[in-house]
Amino acid sequence: EAMLIRPPDFAPSRRYPVFQHTYGGPHAQQVRNSWAGSAGMFYQMLAQHGILVWIIDNRTASGKGAVSTWPVYLHLGDQELRDIEDGITWLAEQPYVDATRIGIEGWSYGGFLTSYALTHSDSFAMGIAGGTVTDWRDYDTIYTERYLRTPQNNPEGYRHSSPRFNAADLHGELLLIHGTMDDNVHLQNTLQFVYALQKAGKQFDLMLYPRSRHGVTDPELNTHLRHKMLDFIVDQLDWEGNLNPKFKDSHYLEPVPVTDTRKEGYVDRWIVYGRIKKE
Repeated sequence: EAMLIRPPDFAPSRRYPVFQHTYGGPHAQQVRNSWAGSAGMFYQMLAQHGILVWIIDNRTASGKGAVSTWPVYLHLGDQELRDIEDGITWLAEQPYVDATRIGIEGWSYGGFLTSYALTHSDSFAMGIAGGTVTDWRDYDTIYTERYLRTPQNNPEGYRHSSPRFNAADLHGELLLIHGTMDDNVHLQNTLQFVYALQKAGKQFDLMLYPRSRHGVTDPELNTHLRHKMLDFIVDQLDWEGNLNPKFKDSHYLEPVPVTDTRKEGYVDRWIVYGRIKKE
């Protein structure tokens, strides 16, 4: 399944850059007919300013039961990337898509897939990898060994599934993001990848968020995160289009205080972007 968010003034005669969001982990579909929270609002904002937003679930992330996840057994990344690239092939065939300006972004397993895609494919002009796993030996055993078995039983599978060992093959511009207190995907993953990229002579961008764990939930830091992502997307996809000048206004993306019946402050820590009209 896939979902394409088009600009409200979409014109088939134009050629648009594409921003792809991915998660891609087993049983974790992203294409849903439901509220997508602050991330969904960010995607809508990108579309409102002339960027196509593409979300696709590879087969192992489709949520169609255990059988659908079997292809990832012993090798993470391969099957997922093939499905993602099938989607890119379809996109490139559409007359309104500029296939030279396609970016990919994800967090956690999506960060892993973004890192994997940029080191195993030349289909993407840019990638944003948040909280990425870059060496599966660094992740927790109950999840990892379910799919890869142990490092002793499957050393080649671990190495092949870990982007840090393919740093020299990086294609496209990469932004790495990580919370320094991440107790799920440890910061060690990003630092090991950083070291491998530096040793390979590859340039990249890095943003760390102190006092943040696997998600950047502090309102001010989350706003900073969205600004950083937005600037990187616009710069690397080289998009002029109908870009609203407010995109570069430091006050355009700001957390809006609201009153909730349960508490004062930010509703469930979702960040509401933009401004609200005061009655």
